Amino acid sequence: QPDMGLRRSHRQPVPGCGLHQCIVCRADLVVPVSWDETDDDHWEILLRCPECETYREVVVTNDLAKRFELELERGMEEIASTLKRLDRLRMLALLDTFVGALERDLIDAADFAPR
Repeated sequence: QPDMGLRRSHRQPVPGCGLHQCIVCRADLVVPVSWDETDDDHWEILLRCPECETYREVVVTNDLAKRFELELERGMEEIASTLKRLDRLRMLALLDTFVGALERDLIDAADFAPR
């Protein structure tokens, strides 16, 4: 595996600092690339920041890994909610355009006939 700016840190991050935050650029977008259970109480996680392409490995307790998992789930829910809202706005704009074209007789049944 290439170096890819890999920074190794086998010390547990301070609780509350957030594994989602990049240690280099401070972006709040860090995601897990891979994870392995090291023993009954710890996980080794390879993290990646998409902003600055920094990779780092951390070893964290089960508790911190679970909190990180919950943060990721909340983030995914927020992304899904935003996508749904933006998609709805896009469809409303398309509907307004379509209705306007119908009102101006710019579209008729022939536009939907097979070619």
